[in-house]
Parts: sequence; C-alpha cells; structure tokens
Amino acid sequence: MGSTSIVEIASLIHAKIDGNSVVSVSGVSLDSNKITRGELFAALPGRNAHGAQFAEQAISRGANAILTDPVGLAALQQTEAIIDIPILCVDQPREHLGEVCKLVFENPSADMLLLGVTGTNGKSTTTSMIYQAARAQGLKAGLIGTLATMINGEEVNNIRTTPEAPDLYRTLATMKEAGVVLVAMEVSSIALSEHRVDGLTFACVGFTNLSHDHLDYHGSMEEYFSAKAQLFTPEFALSARVCVDNPWGRELSHTTEIPCESIGITESPDWLLTQSQEVGGWTIHGPTGELPLGRLSMPGAINALNATLALSMLDCVGVSGPAALNALRMATVTGRGELVAVHGSVSIYVDYAHSPDSIREFLSGLQNQSKSRVITVLGAGGDRDSSKRGEMGRVAGSLSEVLIVTDDNPRSEVPERIREEIVAGAESISGGSAHEVHEVGDRREAIALALAKAEGRDVIAILGKGHEKGQEVSGRIIPFSDIDVVEELLESSGEHD
Repeated sequence: MGSTSIVEIASLIHAKIDGNSVVSVSGVSLDSNKITRGELFAALPGRNAHGAQFAEQAISRGANAILTDPVGLAALQQTEAIIDIPILCVDQPREHLGEVCKLVFENPSADMLLLGVTGTNGKSTTTSMIYQAARAQGLKAGLIGTLATMINGEEVNNIRTTPEAPDLYRTLATMKEAGVVLVAMEVSSIALSEHRVDGLTFACVGFTNLSHDHLDYHGSMEEYFSAKAQLFTPEFALSARVCVDNPWGRELSHTTEIPCESIGITESPDWLLTQSQEVGGWTIHGPTGELPLGRLSMPGAINALNATLALSMLDCVGVSGPAALNALRMATVTGRGELVAVHGSVSIYVDYAHSPDSIREFLSGLQNQSKSRVITVLGAGGDRDSSKRGEMGRVAGSLSEVLIVTDDNPRSEVPERIREEIVAGAESISGGSAHEVHEVGDRREAIALALAKAEGRDVIAILGKGHEKGQEVSGRIIPFSDIDVVEELLESSGEHD
C-alpha cells in the first residue's frame, strides 16, 4: 500500500485543510492507542467523548494528519502539540470515513466477491456457512463477523460484528494480499447507521429476519428495519436474497430496487425449503431444480433456512457444486446450535439466542427434533434493550419444562433486577409458566443445576452467550465459557461421554 495526499482526501470529501497541506498518509485509524507512523487519525465525536481529546496521544505515536469536525478543530487549535499537524475539517466526518478509507487503502475489495448478511438472528451462522462452503469448493475465502475474522483458515483478531471503517478496510487489504477472492461479512444495523461499510459494493446481500432487539439504539422496529434496508439499495449491493417467512422480509423483498430472490418455508418463494422424507432432513426447491439438503449438523428449521440462504447467495455469484452442498450439511458454528456434550442420553446444546424470536426458533427446533423434556438456562444482557426481557422469559417458559434464569453479561446493571424481569415474563404465561422456574444468579451453578435435573433423553439448552469467553460484570471481564463450564462439570462428575 502506498501513500495518499491529504489534498486528494480533502478534495474527495470537500474538507478544508488547516495547516500544512504537503502531507501524505499511509493509513487511517480511529484508535489513538493503535495508530502507526504516517497514518491519518480520525478524531470523531463519540457517545462519551470527542476523539480530539486523544489527538496528542495519536501524534506521539506517529499520526501526521487529523480528520475531524468543526468542534474538534476548535479544540485542536488550542492544543500546542498539533501546531505542525494538518487538520482536515468537514461536517459529519463519520459519514465520509468509509470513502476516505476506500481511497487510502486503495479499494482493496474491488476484485473480490463480497457477500453481506444482515438480520436480527442468523448472521453469524449464515456467513460462516458461506465461508465453509466456499473453501470446500476450492476458493480462497475470508470471513468477517461476530465469531471471528478468518483468512483462508487462519484466524485474526476481530473487534466487533462489523468493524469500524478503518479496521474493515485494513482487514480487506490484508485479505487481498492473501489472495482472497470471496468474503462473507456480517453487516449489523448499527454498522449501517454509523457508515462503517460505506464505499463497499456487495455482489449479493442476504436478509435473515427481523425481530425485537437493539431498540435501545434504534428506538423502534421501523427505524431498526430502515437501518438494515439501507444495505438493499444500489448504493451498496448488486443483488439480494431475502427470507420472507416474516413480515419485514416480505416488505423488503417487495420494496428493494435491486434484483431479488426470496427464500422461505412459506409464501411460495423462489427458494422453497421443505422437509424431506428423511427424518430431520430438508429439500431445497430452487429456480433451477431440486437440491437434497438432507440432515444438518445444526438442528432446527432456522438453521436449514440459514443454509438455504447461504446456498442461494453462493449460487448468485456462481459458486456451487457437491463439495459446497456437503459443507453446508456438515457446517458447525461455535456456540450456534452447538451440541457440546452428551452424558447418558441427555443432549446439551449451547446457543447464542438472546432475543425472543431466536429463543423461540431454537427451543422449537429442539422440541421437534427430540420430543423430550427441554431444560433451559437463560439470562439477559445488561445495558442493552431491556424491553425484550419479559418476552424472553415468556417464550422460554412456554417452551421449557424447566427454566433456570441466571446472569448473562449484567454489565453495569443490578443482576437481580434483570433476572426479576425475565422471571416475571415466565410467570405471566396464560395457563401457567414452565413446570419449574428457578432463579440462580451464578451462571456456573445454574448450568450445574440443569445437569442435575436432567434425566432420560432430556435436552439442555444453555442460551445467550454462545461462543463468548467472558462475562462482563461491573466493568470487568471475568473469564467464562458456557462450553468450557459444561465440559468441566461433566469431567468432575465423571460423566463426560
């Protein structure tokens, strides 16, 4: 990667340059702790502080130019340390950051097939399925999402579901150097609202579903939908695949201006998913014929839909074949419908479900598959959308014979209050709640109680944290993995199969 003149950047975004304009930058960063010599520091307004407060630290690490807004410029002009540092000033700099990164990082995705997936639930599973199928078909592929950032089978550090624009473009540049030709990417509603994927062109974008979540950020379901719908416009994508088993998907499929094919179990979609004669098996009826999907490693109709969406998106860009189809059947995703252990005849699953709809989908899938008692361990995150907690309790209580309410990531909230809201939901079910509802704050003890209560062919579902390796409590991250705790408890009891 070369260097880019700040005059060229200023011309692109119509920014004013304060100071020396004979400067070039080799990269872009939002993080003053991680910036390297010769990079542009983006000092943006944040929720808790303005990035201009960290300009001196960025300069001490080698930043040689700053991008900010008028408020940041006024603050920086009072700082002696930046006398020789040029400042690019523009209103709403975050809205321009993607285009700046595209220029500075030399449009790294230009020769790649970008496949973006959005929706409340299923983003991680679908993108991981796409990645696994593409590699099985012999392509060099990349994955960017909640679970990991992967480059041709190698994991690299990831920050969040959809990284900030500088990290995203830097990652794509690294993938380009590694010869990646296809990238599967999760695209969150918050990332779209915050312009993190601006400047990218997706060959195909996919929509899984939309349900109650993130309303603390978006305010309403309508605003939440509107944020996601941005991805399905000519500005971002060439074509789309949309699951239409929910009203939001149907609305999106009818209103998007880009070529779109529908996916679902109902509504006569372009890609129809039906149950096959094989117990637990599935068949896809696509535009060009019938495909035997068969049984999947991951249970439930929701994962069969995820696989169908993945297959249809790969088909859109010309990636298909027996190896890809078999990879979808065999796909496993850490902490997503993962069968982590069996002891005796009891099956133990860990899943990331943390919204009412995702809990309903997962527990319904377990009921249909096992026909046995379901024991559920469930909590809810603190400092996040609290309005969904009662409904989470109602759904889990109605689909479980035993519900154990515990802590998830309470963050700065009082854990007892979060549990109280979930329990109240479970106990409000018309006709009664689950046969048993227990409240156990300590998550390890809650999982131990689930194991102690299980018998026969019971199924245990531990929901909410999935792949996570820590529990956030009062500003601290405490090491904690549902998967590891299950293994430890079974080993200590001598019952791990």
